[in-house]
Amino acid sequence: MDTEEDMSEFVMPIDKEKDSSESALCGRKLPLWLGLLLLLVAVGLLVPMIYFAVIANSKACVDGLQAQKECQEVNQHVQRQLTQAQELLHKKEAEAATCKQAVVTLRDSLKKEQARVEELQGELATLNQQLHDLSEKLRPQPGLGRLQLGFPV
Repeated sequence: MDTEEDMSEFVMPIDKEKDSSESALCGRKLPLWLGLLLLLVAVGLLVPMIYFAVIANSKACVDGLQAQKECQEVNQHVQRQLTQAQELLHKKEAEAATCKQAVVTLRDSLKKEQARVEELQGELATLNQQLHDLSEKLRPQPGLGRLQLGFPV
């Protein structure tokens, strides 16, 4: 078959030497010194990890974590109380501003009313003076009769 030979040009050639060297490496064992080195590295990493696990689970560490958790809870509680107090303060400040504005408005109104009262008192004084003057004119004087005042007898 001529087509199989033509197709062989497109297929990658198989390197028999490379295959044999790879299988030879897979069949080899690690040198003893390399195995011991890997074992020392594993033990070297395992010992600090065990030490850390023991320290992390010690009573002092657990107590410290518990104290930290309680402190955070108290801190959050105090933070909530502070937030509530600040909100109440803002509310009371707004109420105080409203009251201050009402006081200013009432003072202005009072000043206007006082000015109006003074004006009316002035008018009342003028009217009282006019009444007094008229009553003096209308009062009979001694020795004069009613005719002098312009009243018929």
